[in-house]
Amino acid sequence: MKEVLITPIQKILISFLLLILLGSGLLMLPFSTVKGISYIDALFTSTSAVCVTGLITVDTSTIFTFTGQMIILGLIQLGGLGIMTFSLSLFSLAGGNLSLKWRYAFENIYNDIHSKPVKSILKRIVLYTLTIESTAAVLLYTQFIQKFEPGTALKHAVFHSISAFCNAGFSTFTDNLMGYYNNTVVIMTVACSIILGGLGFLVLQEVAQFIAFRKKRKTRRKALTLHTRFVLVLTIIAIAGGMLSFGLLEWRHMLSTQQVHEKILTSFFQSVTCRTAGFNTVDIGSLRQSTLFIMLMLMFVGGSPGSIAGGIKTTTAGVICLLIYSKFRGEKQIRLGKRALDPEIIERSMTLMILAMSFIFLSTFLTLTIHEFDLNNSFLSAFFEITSAFGTVGLSMGVTNHLSAYGKLLISLVMLVGRLGPLTLILGLTSKHRDVSIEYPVEQIMIG
Repeated sequence: MKEVLITPIQKILISFLLLILLGSGLLMLPFSTVKGISYIDALFTSTSAVCVTGLITVDTSTIFTFTGQMIILGLIQLGGLGIMTFSLSLFSLAGGNLSLKWRYAFENIYNDIHSKPVKSILKRIVLYTLTIESTAAVLLYTQFIQKFEPGTALKHAVFHSISAFCNAGFSTFTDNLMGYYNNTVVIMTVACSIILGGLGFLVLQEVAQFIAFRKKRKTRRKALTLHTRFVLVLTIIAIAGGMLSFGLLEWRHMLSTQQVHEKILTSFFQSVTCRTAGFNTVDIGSLRQSTLFIMLMLMFVGGSPGSIAGGIKTTTAGVICLLIYSKFRGEKQIRLGKRALDPEIIERSMTLMILAMSFIFLSTFLTLTIHEFDLNNSFLSAFFEITSAFGTVGLSMGVTNHLSAYGKLLISLVMLVGRLGPLTLILGLTSKHRDVSIEYPVEQIMIG
């Protein structure tokens, strides 16, 4: 009998599906909710948690008990780190050896890993995660203790620290973080956790090593790789651009009642969170359409590769911008600094963007076909919802509460594809190469 081989891609997909099903089953148990929920809502919540999205059909703070909230938190942590990364961490720390196929898959997820031992990477992933989440929890606790009992404050602090670093957007507050829009400590702690979670573990490692070398004042400092420098620059551009756009567009509208420093804080936070996290300090449905358009672009791009964030990733968008720039300059090679990019990277970036856009357009069409929303700007609302789900962001203009059972299943599928799609695509494009011995004549067609 022929043995059925399961590829790493299939194992990742199966792991996520099993975790989602397990989570939905746990959320259906009597001790997980106050009055019980339908299975479709439990499945939607579990999918949103595992895919670190944050879209909800039922209120996390009032519908779920403490046990239910802890189940959701566990799903966020496991989904954020990734089933494969988490299982490999345990396996590696226990002294096991990684198969060549798993090592190849892992190398394609995290850039520039070829020169680093896998065990070292895995240990640092766990170390960085626990350190950042613990630090954020302590800072948040100092603020929540002013309003809640110690036990409740600790629960809120731990929940939001993990949700923020995992870029999930789940909150144990009914109004998310709108009640803390002017609390600098809370907003900056959550924002910094989101940024660190969206940079990628190898970027964090290189930056940490770079800072350590500077503190030791070594003459030969370890330079940052091209990938890390590219990610940092793109992240700064995305945050600054989003902040400036949000502030200018909403200064005399949504932000008109706030003080100047509150306007700046809100603009910064919404620029950070709408790229992949999903927390909000303002009513998203009340924003101007031009502001929502900017947020759509930020959600589509998302975070950086090798991170917890979703979207097509900052480097993908950056490569496409460099491609357009090089065409205008008439250059054959696409340069990044004093290096030319591999043509295969450019092809992957274009393919990923086209597939992502096609999937979002198709899903929006299906959503509008299934439902007839009684909402203002129903097309924009549905398009925003789908993009948010695909980018694992979690922001909504109010569509989620109007979804039918079929609509919830569709959004759940979009969240899963958004979480695994780019990863699966990269692995598929890099692990399957077919040598073609026949070359066909080249012909020209008209375009444009």
